Amino acid sequence: MSIVPVLIVSLFMFLAIGVPIGYAMGLACVLAIKLSGTTIPLMVIVQKMYTGLDSFPLMAMPFFMLAGAIMEETNIANRLLECANALIGHVKGGLSHVNIVASMFFAGITGAATADTSAIGSVLIPAMVKDGYPIDYSAAVTAISSTIGVIIPPSMPMVIAGVTTGTSIAALFLGGVIPGILSGLAQLVVSVAYAKKHNMPARPGVPLASQARLLFTNLPALGMPFIIIGGIMAGVFTPTEASVIAVIYGFVVGCLIEKKLPSLAQMGNMLTKVSATVSVVLLCLATATTFGWLLGIAHLPASIARIIFSITDNPVVIKLLMIVTFLIVGTFMDQVPAILIFGPIFLPIVRNLGMSPVHFGVVIVFAMAIGLVTPPVGSVLYVVCGITGLDMLSVTRELIPFLVAVIIVLIAITFIPELVLWLPNRVLLGR
Repeated sequence: MSIVPVLIVSLFMFLAIGVPIGYAMGLACVLAIKLSGTTIPLMVIVQKMYTGLDSFPLMAMPFFMLAGAIMEETNIANRLLECANALIGHVKGGLSHVNIVASMFFAGITGAATADTSAIGSVLIPAMVKDGYPIDYSAAVTAISSTIGVIIPPSMPMVIAGVTTGTSIAALFLGGVIPGILSGLAQLVVSVAYAKKHNMPARPGVPLASQARLLFTNLPALGMPFIIIGGIMAGVFTPTEASVIAVIYGFVVGCLIEKKLPSLAQMGNMLTKVSATVSVVLLCLATATTFGWLLGIAHLPASIARIIFSITDNPVVIKLLMIVTFLIVGTFMDQVPAILIFGPIFLPIVRNLGMSPVHFGVVIVFAMAIGLVTPPVGSVLYVVCGITGLDMLSVTRELIPFLVAVIIVLIAITFIPELVLWLPNRVLLGR
């Protein structure tokens, strides 16, 4: 029996009965080796799992998550909301726009969509409802804007994509800046249209002098993304080193500026939470390395490439097929395992099209980010429904215009490489 059918069928069988994705991939590898009649020893699974985790850039992941957790424990979320409200709250439909802009700010701190949803949603959803917004629309805005958190650096999925595809994480971070901003602008267009259609209220205006003073006062809260990106762009430190700097910066802001250094109990809770999350991701990465290796020795990526190119060699059609595949996969598979499994499969195909690995890495992260807000396995949807008590269907209906907008951005960044590559090329190649 061939390795591939056993591998794929057993994976979906384990997923269907509720086995976590990390264990499902590992068990599928064991069954594929035992039932396919190969001479591969099971010890290879352990070796490949170790190889998958033996990567210096992976150290960035727990440090960035810890930095985000430290900033969450301080008054950073409220400060970001104050800045966003001062900048755009006075426009009709102000709180909806504030939600999106605050998520763009917050994205540069946490690098995680669910953290954004929890921090911003718990404050802004009740405020939006009080201002007359329907609760399902408020939940939808919070959910879709949170997806920016995994596109604008620092981004955990970008780290995973970089390790999986062997691509520069610094280049991926820089490549995500313009797409992340475009995603936020597209969401603002939908938000403005909704506000005009439903005559939503504006917040009281903030004088220009007060805006400047507020931005200056809250500059430390906004400083982390500038330090991270600025340091990487200047060549002062690597993304991994930047993650450690981010933790130190978080402590400095919390202790010296916010006067709110987390207690020992809070630090213990943060470390426990970060460790648990990182452990899950690393298990997925370890087993996905073995899973991908087995697919590789079975020549599945090459076979898929041959099938696609036998159907069409039109780059436009192939890229559209890739986008559709990612969007479909994102509806039933979480972002990290989807990148781990489908990144290595599609990378040889896009290379044949002349697509840069950096370009591809940003596209797959962006596409899988959309899956965070699409049922049935949208993790951000679960968080926002938990905050509001709504069912997924109610939120999804309000999400449709926003989804159309961000999918248009996805198509644009797929077919216009400069939207992704302009910044990495100017910064990293221009040193």
